[in-house]
Amino acid sequence: MLKQNVAVKSFKFIFIDIIADFGYFPIWWYTTGLKQSFFRMLDTVRQADREMALSVWVKSIFKPMFGQYDWQGRLMSFFMRVVQIIFRFLLVCAWFLFAFMIFCAWLILPLFIITEILFNIGLFSVDFIVL
Repeated sequence: MLKQNVAVKSFKFIFIDIIADFGYFPIWWYTTGLKQSFFRMLDTVRQADREMALSVWVKSIFKPMFGQYDWQGRLMSFFMRVVQIIFRFLLVCAWFLFAFMIFCAWLILPLFIITEILFNIGLFSVDFIVL
């Protein structure tokens, strides 16, 4: 009797837990999961800034390179740093766009999967108009 009671309680717990997980998944995906995904995107952009050292190049734009304090050294250092800053800024922007596209895919993925499932079982159809 005790074993049967434990088995029934275990079955109920597992069954309810699985149903609850499936029901809670969309809520988690668009609340807590979305927040975590957004902060991961920001972290990857910050990591790209650290790896490209963009802020370091911007901070030292007016410092002469290689200790050349004459006007030619300062001029060449300034323009070299401007070119480096532009190039590195474009790379960080490209990385941001890539991370943002992944974040947008995070938003669209469950809707796409549900649409495809409904389409494949015949509950959702798209009629194309052929001219």
